[in-house]
Amino acid sequence: MESLKLLTSTILIVDDQESNIVFLKQLLKRKGYQNIISLMDSREVMSYVQRHQPDLILLDLTMPYMDGFQILAALKETLPESNFLPVVVLTADSLRETRLRALEAGAIDFLTKPLDAVEVLNRVHNFLYSRFLHKQQMQHNIVLKHMVDARTRELVSTNFELEKANQLLQKVYGDMLEKLSLAAEYRDDDTGEHTRRVAQLSYLTAVEMGFLQEDAELILQAARLHDIGKIGIPDNILLKPGKLNDSEMRVMKKHCEIGASLLRGGDSKLLLMAESIALTHHERWDGLGYPSGLREKQIPIEGRIVALADLYDALMHHRGYRPAWPKEQVVKLINEERGKSFDPTVVDVFLQVIADLPRSKQITVSASKVNGKEVSMKSL
Repeated sequence: MESLKLLTSTILIVDDQESNIVFLKQLLKRKGYQNIISLMDSREVMSYVQRHQPDLILLDLTMPYMDGFQILAALKETLPESNFLPVVVLTADSLRETRLRALEAGAIDFLTKPLDAVEVLNRVHNFLYSRFLHKQQMQHNIVLKHMVDARTRELVSTNFELEKANQLLQKVYGDMLEKLSLAAEYRDDDTGEHTRRVAQLSYLTAVEMGFLQEDAELILQAARLHDIGKIGIPDNILLKPGKLNDSEMRVMKKHCEIGASLLRGGDSKLLLMAESIALTHHERWDGLGYPSGLREKQIPIEGRIVALADLYDALMHHRGYRPAWPKEQVVKLINEERGKSFDPTVVDVFLQVIADLPRSKQITVSASKVNGKEVSMKSL
């Protein structure tokens, strides 16, 4: 069903070279895509986008009248923040500066001319799937809000029934967020376990800090979405085996704002917390983090908790560009960053949490106690 919906998505090609348009149309039609629109006059792009709301734009950079950079700027100014419209740039310019400028302007990826058929089809499928998940979530938000509003009016005097409706709503939101988290993990983590472990460590830390059980469970669900914005980071940067340079790091840092944008638009506690975590989990206690340079208690407590759990789990496990660190070395770094990167109070609680866990890699905590508090969760 999802594949059929992707094939009926609207793809807009903007290029002043007819040969490029003919190649892309034939390639996409052979793959089964049905709604392919092309524009050779860049001045018509914004009016078309506003009227028809395409699902993906393949945008040439070098064109008369309005070039690709001007169109990216107009899209950013015109479209609401909650609208996730992937724009893939088409360029014959091999200069890294040009590509990074396009990514910083709002493009989600780029394809180099002459175009490679396999690469084009892979990019189109991946970004249409991300667009499909986003639209599905937004539609669920609208439908479920109407359902809850109607049910609320009917059952205003029946608190028990209202609670059941709210639980159903939270379950549906949770299911949708689970799908989004799987989409992010597919690109950045073959096992899908990093975000699960980060969520569970964040949950245990929240429990130890005295959070209400309801709020701790919200963190458990929402923390899995902390890196959802990496959907919008190009593979050559996201999967680069070595250290990122300054320009690449600027693009990578955009994943916080991309993630928040993807999650924005709902009014459930779960979505609001997931948006907050996605936006703030790279802020630092000393104000030197990103994207907003928040400091100390300007950073929401859920962002402070997930920031520490994220770093700990990342360093404790092997990555393609480095081996896993010994636990003692990770703990030493966390202590050194106490009051710099991390909230001192969160550090003290977190270190107690990981000290209380069994030493084996697979840890099952089921209906057991951590420092006397009841918890129930899957393996860390």
